[in-house]
Amino acid sequence: MTTARLPRWLAALSDQPTIPRHPRPLDVDRGNIPSELRFRDAWAVWRYEADRMGRISKPPYQPDGTQAEASESSTWSPFETAYATFQHGSWDGVSFALSLRWGIVGIDLDHISDHRREAEEIAHTLHSYTERSPGGDGLRIFVKGSLPFGRRRRDWVEAYTTNRFLTVTGQRLEGYPRTIESRPSELAKVFWEYLGQDAASIKRSMQRGG
Repeated sequence: MTTARLPRWLAALSDQPTIPRHPRPLDVDRGNIPSELRFRDAWAVWRYEADRMGRISKPPYQPDGTQAEASESSTWSPFETAYATFQHGSWDGVSFALSLRWGIVGIDLDHISDHRREAEEIAHTLHSYTERSPGGDGLRIFVKGSLPFGRRRRDWVEAYTTNRFLTVTGQRLEGYPRTIESRPSELAKVFWEYLGQDAASIKRSMQRGG
């Protein structure tokens, strides 16, 4: 008995990796987003996307649907423009472009359910504006300050001052400030404990300007 072969186009589809369903993102609560962020024309909209390997990302876009670039301020928008676009389009949220001009460090903690004690320790140490990430299993912390040259990412902890969009939900954690606080010594403590320096990471961060 001869087994019928699948048409090429159908066989090709069956060979594609299964793309995981992304979580329904938390809504954007604009009233909780600090004015230090909202008053900057440094915003974009984003939506979940998956590559051919099924890896999920949250790329930023301009309101007209073209890609926004964290290193190119001409592609950024005022908050109200980005928020209105998010409300009335097929978008999952808004994101903020970090720049050395703002003097703000964005801390991105992923998979906090696997690192609950350490995540709580970092948030407690910095004690600045802290919110939940769109998927609910991460934290965003914004702090006034700067970072030394060195590593910007290690495992589930990331920290950036420029050339990076971070998603913003306004889903503020109770018990934390509504404003972005200046915590230079606390920020240094978190950096040295969770990120740190090596020759390669110093060179990379110098090339990126921080």
